[in-house]
Amino acid sequence: MEKELTEDFWSHDKHLEAARKIHFKRLNGVTYLDHAGATLYSECQLTKLFQDLSTSVLGNPHSRSPSSTRSTEIVEEVRNRVLSHFNVSSDDYAVIFTGNCTAALKLLSESFTFRPDIDLDNECLLSKTVASTKSSQPAFVYLIDNHTSVVGIREVVKSRDVSFRHATEKDVDSFTSFPGGNRHEALGREDILPDTNNLFAFPAQSNFSGQRYPLSWIKKVRGHSGFASHEGNWCVLLDAASYLTTSTIDLKQYHPDFVTLSFYKIFGYPTGLGALLVRTSSAHFLKKNYFGGGTVEASLSTEDFHVKRNDLSHRFEDGTLPFLEILAVKHGFDSLLQVTGSLIRASAHAYDLARYVYSRLSSWHYANGRPLAVLYHNEKFTSCLTQGPIVNFNILNSDGNFIGFAIVEKLAQLYNIHFRTGCFCNMGACEQYLSLTAVQVKNNLKAGHVCGDDVDLVDGRPTGSIRISFGYCSTFGDVQRFLRFVSESFLEHNHIGELSANMANSGGEEENHMNTQVSLRLAPETWAVNDEVRSLVGIRIYLVKSCGGFALTEGEVGQRGLVNDRRWMIINSTGSCISQKREPKLCLIQPSIDKDQKWLTLSYPGFNDLRVDLQNGSCEGGSFQLCHGKVCGDRVVGSDCGEEAAEWLTAVLDKEDLRLVQQTADDERTTSRKSADDEMQPGKLSLANEGQYLLIGTESLRLLLSQMRMRFENGGHTDEDQCMSEEELIERFRPNLIVRTHKPFEEDNWTRLRIGAHTFVNEGLCTRCQMICISQKTGQRSKEPLISLFSLRGKKSTFGILLRRLDDSNAGLLSTGDFVSLVAEN
Repeated sequence: MEKELTEDFWSHDKHLEAARKIHFKRLNGVTYLDHAGATLYSECQLTKLFQDLSTSVLGNPHSRSPSSTRSTEIVEEVRNRVLSHFNVSSDDYAVIFTGNCTAALKLLSESFTFRPDIDLDNECLLSKTVASTKSSQPAFVYLIDNHTSVVGIREVVKSRDVSFRHATEKDVDSFTSFPGGNRHEALGREDILPDTNNLFAFPAQSNFSGQRYPLSWIKKVRGHSGFASHEGNWCVLLDAASYLTTSTIDLKQYHPDFVTLSFYKIFGYPTGLGALLVRTSSAHFLKKNYFGGGTVEASLSTEDFHVKRNDLSHRFEDGTLPFLEILAVKHGFDSLLQVTGSLIRASAHAYDLARYVYSRLSSWHYANGRPLAVLYHNEKFTSCLTQGPIVNFNILNSDGNFIGFAIVEKLAQLYNIHFRTGCFCNMGACEQYLSLTAVQVKNNLKAGHVCGDDVDLVDGRPTGSIRISFGYCSTFGDVQRFLRFVSESFLEHNHIGELSANMANSGGEEENHMNTQVSLRLAPETWAVNDEVRSLVGIRIYLVKSCGGFALTEGEVGQRGLVNDRRWMIINSTGSCISQKREPKLCLIQPSIDKDQKWLTLSYPGFNDLRVDLQNGSCEGGSFQLCHGKVCGDRVVGSDCGEEAAEWLTAVLDKEDLRLVQQTADDERTTSRKSADDEMQPGKLSLANEGQYLLIGTESLRLLLSQMRMRFENGGHTDEDQCMSEEELIERFRPNLIVRTHKPFEEDNWTRLRIGAHTFVNEGLCTRCQMICISQKTGQRSKEPLISLFSLRGKKSTFGILLRRLDDSNAGLLSTGDFVSLVAEN
């Protein structure tokens, strides 16, 4: 494989590395591998765009003033630039600007005439009044491997007495294998309905796997009667959004009737602009009912009269175009050439990067011979004509079981690696590659899994996958960092010494830390057992959410948890609570409260203390959203703690528009977790994410510390300063209650427990994220303890349990030394 990385590859890689330092300074320390989701804009594009905006006066194109005339000229210049990118002119295709690719698809679905002699309104009426047979219906056929936005067209067409069906790649090859004149006979068709229009949609490149489908299908399908057992005219819709990330399509050679795209997929900015390209000879297939500003030659309000514009683009572009965003497209094309030097070379380079990763992932195995990954590809990277720069996969453990994509993504964030997980709005491909049945998908929905969530495994089977994708500014350094992450995080026995051989070629300065024959997991039979009586050995509260906490010897229990625990939060200008995930310096803010609860004091190194008067009622009431995490739907009634607090926070955290907010006593926020007793009413909740109390066990802590030390001693890529003390580890997990336990993770299985005079119910395990990798003393990020926790526990990397107190109407105290006992359920 290394020999296939040619001298031209390394030459272009060095060119891109140099360009990255100039035009993508923000990528320093970042490995961005989601170009199929959104490629990145260059600094030179923005610089030139802002220079243009700051020196130009541009008005609404629907006017005739000089500023408006200039805007009109820019719009038309960019239309021609878009067409030039596809090697055609306005004689061949029209460019209709839309909000994005999805908007272009929606516009086409609403405008395409399946029956040329019936207008769109009557076509809808036909479905209600005429009992048409299926064989006489026009058809919409879509490749099963299509974006959701393409599949959604069926909801529009089925109301117009149009049949629809999905097709596999083999189906399409079968449909197109017969000559047009004989196809209906070969498929057993007897009736012919020539006066209908049909639509076939497929992607130039799958956004799931990167497979590139034959553009020769266009010619085979267009104008042929009998495709997919339906007579009449056949038009082809080509979704080019994914393909255009690193390539272009020669529309002089291939002639799809319609092409849809989004410009941010090509050069990152603008994000709110796409286009529908319509072949001029296919314009008659489109009809439009609604008319907006700028789309008519004349109209009357007092009569049912209007005349649409003759020009196709102007007829379909309702209202004022986003002319400033269109200006950004001009600079996008300019910057693309400036950065890459050659789009053809950039395309080949991105493909080679993806092929290299595919080769490595498909060849890596654990010491027992089991593969590291399952890769989802029909094409095996034999040609850039059939495969784009996308690698799709799931990770397996050494037992052959799937590791959920959510934990892989969580670990990748420790390395500042960005990729996408899930089904990527392509359920057809997800069903095919993951062997998901319709019943399974529906059952997963019933189990609570919805698109975009982190429910990655159901009954041990993946609900989605991991996708990495390369773009015009990707380099071999991105590949190195990604493969190092996979090795350090998952491989127990590595076979990747060859990676270091390419370091010199790429000019990379990173030291190769790949080790071989490293086993980094403590076997359960080695776990120690503590015979001491279970007891409460620690109590902690955190006055301000995500800020520093402190230990207590006794704590008062309230209706929401420990009194004053997470009673305050810091919000931004949108009302959203900020946490250490976004602002690690929060851990350095140390709150305290006097014994009479009259003053809240916030301390921060190098700044004078902030004192907030809690007694005089100087706060203003308000309603604020809690955070963007799992509780982002919650609304919290709070009291603003004043301007002095806001100014102090802004100075300390160097961020504008921050406010300190106190949760009010009458706020109605409640827990959302279900306990073993589903009939219990939800408990009141503070500003904590999920539970009233978070409990961790001492033996679980000690086992995790042993795991971390073993990783370090065996070269498991743990820095020496990350071998932290038990106290430092406790600080990172931010518990309320620390219990001396008998054995590691026994607390996971407790249902009810009694601490002192109070009874608690277990509401579930606490799933950990990268926030535990932030040192509470310095605010610096590390990879531990999350990597060791994953190695120890796998799956969701849980640590600690969430508790709710029963009979929370009674107050009382918890004290260190209180006995802990398990309560048998009735």
